[in-house]
Amino acid sequence: MKLYRFLVSIILTLACLSSLSAQDVEEPEILSPYMEFKYLKNTEEQRILEAKIFLAGELGLIPIEGLPVSFYTNIEEPELLGEVFTNEKGIARYIISDDMILHVDEDNNWWFYAEFEGNEQYEMTMEEISLMDVNLNMSLEETEDGKMIYLEAYTVQNGEKVPVSDEDIYIFVPRMFSLLSVAEGYFIDGEAEVEFPDDVPGDEEGNLTVIGRFNDHWQFANVEKRIETKWGVPASHEVAESHRALWTQIAPRWMIVTLTIMLIGVWGHYLFAIISMIRIKRVGKKSK
Repeated sequence: MKLYRFLVSIILTLACLSSLSAQDVEEPEILSPYMEFKYLKNTEEQRILEAKIFLAGELGLIPIEGLPVSFYTNIEEPELLGEVFTNEKGIARYIISDDMILHVDEDNNWWFYAEFEGNEQYEMTMEEISLMDVNLNMSLEETEDGKMIYLEAYTVQNGEKVPVSDEDIYIFVPRMFSLLSVAEGYFIDGEAEVEFPDDVPGDEEGNLTVIGRFNDHWQFANVEKRIETKWGVPASHEVAESHRALWTQIAPRWMIVTLTIMLIGVWGHYLFAIISMIRIKRVGKKSK
């Protein structure tokens, strides 16, 4: 009877230990990523779908690389356009072929859908956008009134050309990490005129890129036209020979004077200490 109780106690103890060990093993945490989904019609008339997947952490946005993103169109009967993996920036970019005819809904809008189905590490995430196709044209001209930008915008509905009205258009120039807004226009009956400012820096020869763009527009998304021109202020990075600064070969005079005084003071103290030690030594000998 004692042996029986001993065996039962051992079995119960092992069962409890196995239960505790199973509880201690935590299941891997499944992360919840976010997605940004954008549409761009660039200056070459390419239609581009771009999905960015990232995690939002304490240190900011962390892009996720290597996730498959599926792109769909046609809200009534979703049609797969293609699948693209995110790059090191967390971006999956799909270019719609020029010969593909996209289905429009009753409001003459295109519908697009991007989806990451999820895996053992990340939850599913998706976004959709609906937009109307717009055609944008831009030309530059120097007149007596200044540097003028002329823009035209229209949609095609039921085979007819419909001018864009009562909509803003923005003028940008590229900078190192972003686009710099330099002017703004307004469409009336499909046309807009914008004066380009005279104080926008260009390269050494004054070259820059002028961009007319519907930027994150509620109806047209992102549509742009780009033209290279010499409307910029030439940037000069040469430094005059007489100019003195911290980054030139010759330091500023005030810095040279200050450093000289400090060095004279330091070496003066050294010299004073040496002279004092010699005098102390001589006085000591005379005392003896």
